[in-house]
Amino acid sequence: MCSRRVSPKGLISLEGQSLFLSTSLGGWSVGLKPIAEDLMEVWFGRLLLGQVDLGTRNFFRADIRPKKTANETEKE
Repeated sequence: MCSRRVSPKGLISLEGQSLFLSTSLGGWSVGLKPIAEDLMEVWFGRLLLGQVDLGTRNFFRADIRPKKTANETEKE
């Protein structure tokens, strides 16, 4: 897992590009955990915020994420 500092405008830098998460996280750090080739989970401490699709550069909130996390797949 790697971490990124969220800018006051709610952006993180990922692979040289900016990605919007939330202005509410401005000044805080988030953790990024790779779970698939083009998919990363975004964590704030022990709270899963959602996932980033690296192919489309989109952030999906945890309550509407389109795919299962690695941990959920292991439990099945």
